[in-house]
Amino acid sequence: MFKEAIERVPFPVCGVALGTVALGNLLDNFVPGIRYVLAALSALMLCALVAKCILVPGFFRENMENPISASVSGTFPMTVMQLSALMAPFWGPVAFVLWGAAVALHMALIVFFTVHYVFHLRIEQVFASWFIAYVGLVVASVTAPAFGLEAFGAGVFWFGFVALVALFVLVSVRYLAHREMAEATLPLICIYAAPFNLCVVGCLNSVEPAPLAFVAVLWSIGAVLYVVSAVNCVLCLRRDFYPSYAAFTFPFVISAMASLMLSRAAAAQGAPLAVVELAVPVQVVVAAVLVTFVVVRYVVFVAEPTVVHAEEEEAWDEVSLTDVPEGEDLVGYPREVAAEAERLLAEKEAARA
Repeated sequence: MFKEAIERVPFPVCGVALGTVALGNLLDNFVPGIRYVLAALSALMLCALVAKCILVPGFFRENMENPISASVSGTFPMTVMQLSALMAPFWGPVAFVLWGAAVALHMALIVFFTVHYVFHLRIEQVFASWFIAYVGLVVASVTAPAFGLEAFGAGVFWFGFVALVALFVLVSVRYLAHREMAEATLPLICIYAAPFNLCVVGCLNSVEPAPLAFVAVLWSIGAVLYVVSAVNCVLCLRRDFYPSYAAFTFPFVISAMASLMLSRAAAAQGAPLAVVELAVPVQVVVAAVLVTFVVVRYVVFVAEPTVVHAEEEEAWDEVSLTDVPEGEDLVGYPREVAAEAERLLAEKEAARA
């Protein structure tokens, strides 16, 4: 049973793990100590994913051959960076090694993703998840102070910001020019809320002195994208569950953290921002509710059989990846595949009759 459950763990669980540990850091401002509880849960999710990569040959390779999954894989080192920063006060040297390895892993992902997907760009393969591959490295800016590496964090922030500007244009052109996309990929639009707000947190943590006016502009853009993402989230929640629901976690958590940190930084400089302060409690509640909801849905998803029932497995196996809309096959269990499996099964039953 344990092995079967592990085999049902979706690749985007690393995104849920990222949202969970980030939520712990956010809520720890109000409930001291909760960050360690949620960090343990986040680490458990990563362990489950690593176990699946070991138990299921080809699982990791197949996901890295998919542009969506490959970009989402960046949430793994992003999570490890945050977990390492939490470990730093207790196991400094070990935490630093883990953190450095995570940063190096994310840099390697950037090289891999650039060579395999950017150099062979197909606009229909571009999704908001591409922000993760490049701007996601700014988590190193967020966590660098835990190891006294603010200067390094500042450099990473500026890299992430430049990448954000370029990607924002590319990703936006993709969504405006190619609006048709598979249902399972729609939650990914919520990732739009993350990059600007992540840059707010990264800048405030590592750039000295933090340019408050610049940060406020970043936050303002992020706030608009937060609203867009929230609307998309509500629309997606009316549809079927997909593992891409992971996109409902970190983007909303980091948005709340950005508002909290900016409100405190502005107040410390004697220029409180009332709008930002009003946004904090709302965003914190939204983030906590969404992460809790997604974690519960993931547990149910892993605990129950896949959407294709046992008697349909034979038909499922006959569905080629070429029958799946591009970019969707490894994001979740798309209804198109399930429908095709049911059709093949019906044809077999008719032939037997």
